[in-house]
Amino acid sequence: MRRSICFNTLLASGLGIALLFIGAMSEVHAQGHRVSSNQVIIETQRQWENWEFALGTLQIEGGEVSPSVMRRNTNAVYEIVDFLKINPPNGLNKDSQDIVLADAITGGSNAADVVNLLDGDMSTYWQPDAPEQGSDLASQWWFTVDLGRFVFTKKLVLKFVDEEMGDPFLLFDVLVSDGLAPPRVPGSKTPRYHTVLRTLRENRDQRFFEIDLQGVSPEAASDGIRFVQVVVNGTAAGRGRLVTQEEYEVLSASERGEIEYNKLLINGGEVPVRQDVYEQLETPRRGQIRYFRQERPRLAELEVWGLGDEILSGTIVRGGFISATEGGVALNPFVDGDRGTNSSMTWDVAPGRTQILDRELFFDLGSFFWIDTHRMAYGGQFNKFGDYLLQFSDGSRAPDGTLQWTTAFEREQAGRARENFEGNIFSPVQARFFRMSWTVQEVRNAKAELAEIQLYGEGVQPQVVLESDLIRLGGSRNLLSIGWDADAQSGTQVIIQTRTGNELGEVLHYYKKDGSEVTENQYGKLLSLFKGDIVPEEVAGNDWSGWSEPYALPAGSAITSPSPREFLKVRVTLISEDSQAAAVLRSIRLNFVDPVAQGLVGEVVPFQVDSLGIEQPFSLYIRPDFDRRDSGFDELLLVSPPDMVLEYVGLFGGSEADFLAEGNDINALTVADAEVVASGGDSLRVAFSAIDPNSGIDVLRLDFRTTLFSTGAVLRPSLQQRGATTSTWQRVDGGNAISLGAGNTTTLVGAVGNKDLIRDATVRPPVFSPNGDGINDEAAFEFKVVRVSGASPAEVLLYDLSGRFVRRLFEERQVSTGVHVLRWDGRDQAGEVVPPGIYYARLRVATETDGAGVSNSEVLHTVSVAY
Repeated sequence: MRRSICFNTLLASGLGIALLFIGAMSEVHAQGHRVSSNQVIIETQRQWENWEFALGTLQIEGGEVSPSVMRRNTNAVYEIVDFLKINPPNGLNKDSQDIVLADAITGGSNAADVVNLLDGDMSTYWQPDAPEQGSDLASQWWFTVDLGRFVFTKKLVLKFVDEEMGDPFLLFDVLVSDGLAPPRVPGSKTPRYHTVLRTLRENRDQRFFEIDLQGVSPEAASDGIRFVQVVVNGTAAGRGRLVTQEEYEVLSASERGEIEYNKLLINGGEVPVRQDVYEQLETPRRGQIRYFRQERPRLAELEVWGLGDEILSGTIVRGGFISATEGGVALNPFVDGDRGTNSSMTWDVAPGRTQILDRELFFDLGSFFWIDTHRMAYGGQFNKFGDYLLQFSDGSRAPDGTLQWTTAFEREQAGRARENFEGNIFSPVQARFFRMSWTVQEVRNAKAELAEIQLYGEGVQPQVVLESDLIRLGGSRNLLSIGWDADAQSGTQVIIQTRTGNELGEVLHYYKKDGSEVTENQYGKLLSLFKGDIVPEEVAGNDWSGWSEPYALPAGSAITSPSPREFLKVRVTLISEDSQAAAVLRSIRLNFVDPVAQGLVGEVVPFQVDSLGIEQPFSLYIRPDFDRRDSGFDELLLVSPPDMVLEYVGLFGGSEADFLAEGNDINALTVADAEVVASGGDSLRVAFSAIDPNSGIDVLRLDFRTTLFSTGAVLRPSLQQRGATTSTWQRVDGGNAISLGAGNTTTLVGAVGNKDLIRDATVRPPVFSPNGDGINDEAAFEFKVVRVSGASPAEVLLYDLSGRFVRRLFEERQVSTGVHVLRWDGRDQAGEVVPPGIYYARLRVATETDGAGVSNSEVLHTVSVAY
């Protein structure tokens, strides 16, 4: 079984893998559901967290589930750990699940408290330790924060504590680095830094610093950053803040700063002197004594504001993938967040050729996003790229089966030398797939060292799919209905589907010691000390159904997946057509009961109908598969399409041999006490004496008559035990119920030899007199419509002998096929009685017939009016 990864939080980031999981890689498998005596219930946060979904695509809070939201202008420090777990830096010898925020920090003084700068809490802070005498202050009071990935950054913000809590740094520098080594020292482990803020005057009052990187450092703004460093160059030490003598005396010894003694000058000024000198001065010459608190250099918050939630970096962990037409290209550097890793794409056009075939990078993003921004960063000295297209697809397919692409941006500046980055903004597009394609022009040994590709967008994810864990029903159960509690505002949908089965298979998952999954072949090549667990996962077996059609009624929809079954899975799709609107799902409840039989298989004989629109006899055979504990059934319901009327003929039961024996009296097999129960015109309901495992009946046969008007009609039989406290109809699945049947189905299939849509048209009476005497005041146009799907109106258009339009009669219903009767009262379209005479009547169906091979879509009749 797949390892259970339960998330405390799923940050709405493009990386989207808040790997803050509970019991990660443990062998404890929490359930994503609860099963009671007659319900499957999903409603708690812990249960939702144990469903399967692309990591980071959901927000789960308080038992409510909604799609993640991609944000603009995000503080990159909050996701440092998430990114470090995906791409641990070199030299960090830790399993990814053990990485903590402190692993992103180095410092010369009190490095442990630097994490306080990244918690969003102004009451916590970093205060360097007292400096060591004889050492340069800047070599002690500094720290560096690794953002965990390369970030296109707009601004940095430093917030010092409030005045009552401490002091800002007296003198300090802020530096940033993109992670690349200095150009002249390519092998250096220390990256190059750019200074983006330097205080040149003592700072005692300013507690908020906002550094616009675009304004102060073109290098940082262009290339983005990976590291932020703060270096303190000056300290007020014992003269941190002027206080009164009373305040000074209540300070602890470690908090007491300097005491300044002053001599009063003749001109009224003062000059500091030593205490012993001050004490020898005459009283009139003594100036003020000033008391100081020790400096409390305390930085509360460091914020790094980037473009927003980046999408491509989470491609792999969401289950997506990357591919390239260019052979030998390393793909991971494009999304690893490290400017120092890059992949060289080299092309060489042969002499005499102007271009070679198009090249592309392809990304399956692993989920759906709104995207409107593209960024690239180069990592070496080669930063040339040909013309390129940025194209996106939502997964729609062209007629040839390939993805349909939307071009969001096209660059036509082939061969032009670029800066170290490129950026493009375009209209928002909804996408699951992204490709960047380019054409190589007439260039020898062209090369592009591409380090990072990034995509950004804003708004609710357009589509998120989550799937339940395996639900064990505790034996074969008859699935009745499914309902859910959700808010689906305009522009959103909650789509619920199920699938069922009785068999389970097993898949083995191979893990390294660090918890990462590998293939069986890779696992076999590992040394023993690097091998982790081999974990079996139970998966759907060969007999499982496909996903059902979406259920329509949140208050309760009948389960359409095969039933009864032992195992079940539920799938939810959250749709947001509006980037600012999100559906919210709170709970799902699925109702089940013990089955009337372990299985019910039925087939209709004959299943092929030679003539449409003609009433014919049919037999429905049902074979129950009983367990000795099954309750059995005493009521049958057969539902047909609304254009069909079912007429009961008889109900019979016996063994298969009884039905196959020649000359056998069928009436001898009549089921006792069978009677028709009132129901709708499109259904037939029959009650009878109970049939259970001890009844000796192997096959049940219902004989009925009906008329097929379309080329196909699905009959839906079901059985129940009337004594149950709730409706427990159990569906009959199509299959081999008796050997004389050839179709193994409960679907009637109509012949298509006769291509007429309108059949058996009549006018009664052919002559009528609309004079209000109650005798022959109306003419009835009766005809049958076949082979038409949907709600196409049936019409009678009336004209006089001159061809002038007189009246339109029509009937529009949910299903057009069937018998139509339209009546004419002898009045025209204005409501006036028409004069006597002969009138033409066009009987037709208002439907599109081009290309359908229809030979008769309307019929012409005459009708006479006489007084």
